[in-house]
Amino acid sequence: MSKNVLIIGAGGQIPKILIPRLQKMDVNLTLFGRNGQNLPYKNVKKITGDAKKIADLMQAMQGQDFVYMNFDNKEITNVVIKAMYKCQVKRIIQAGVLGVYGEISEPFATWNERMLGWKKATNRGIEILEKSDLDYTYMRLTWLYNAKNTAYVASPKGEMCTGVQITRQAVAQFVIDNLSGKRNDIKASISLWEPGSENKPKPDFY
Repeated sequence: MSKNVLIIGAGGQIPKILIPRLQKMDVNLTLFGRNGQNLPYKNVKKITGDAKKIADLMQAMQGQDFVYMNFDNKEITNVVIKAMYKCQVKRIIQAGVLGVYGEISEPFATWNERMLGWKKATNRGIEILEKSDLDYTYMRLTWLYNAKNTAYVASPKGEMCTGVQITRQAVAQFVIDNLSGKRNDIKASISLWEPGSENKPKPDFY
């Protein structure tokens, strides 16, 4: 039985990789974005809307089984969660940021703080997701880049993050693995990084 999948923020870089792969699977795709109608995909439902407006989200969320949210904004996450409750949708994966628990290990932590200006990321979607009763997965993503490598390390909350980089292709693979049932990261905050990038002072591409 095919699944109905909604992508919020469908114009982003990870969806550019994720959407063509999902189109090869048994899913019905709904793409939501500020310029949703202009997205270059066929055989999908496209919705132009504002993720800050619950009415726009509810229009897109009717009948969905699975939500992928491609950005991390606490205010908008709160609206998305309210729309999910109203539409009786339980499953969401959100692309988030590393460091929401101060879990970045040295020597990478010092470089990361210098680049981003904080030791601990605050005001993030995970703060609301963890208080909800949704079947959520929050992806704590380290520094992203494009390459063919789809391998990833998935580290749960409570463990230090030692990796410094990951491909967008690997992030898409993690989402697909959860959608297909290969993984089942329910009520989970997962740090994702590339195998072999552990304990480096900074990403290879910097």
